[in-house]
Amino acid sequence: MTVAFEQLEAEAFKLDRNEQLILSQELLVHALFKEETEAEKAMYDEVEKRVAAYHASPKTIPGEKALDDILAGLRH
Repeated sequence: MTVAFEQLEAEAFKLDRNEQLILSQELLVHALFKEETEAEKAMYDEVEKRVAAYHASPKTIPGEKALDDILAGLRH
């Protein structure tokens, strides 16, 4: 954690219980409903695209078999 975070946390702990609850609710609402950045949106879009491609692929093999195949190829 950064020094600024630790200082902010220490100040928050000085608040009375009601103020801490209000602050925590405000922070949670802000975190849940803030707009995605362009980078986050691009990342989510890429994940959705890759998952869709995986599900659309007729040929998938279990991860353990894939690893065995890779290791067997390295031994030759």
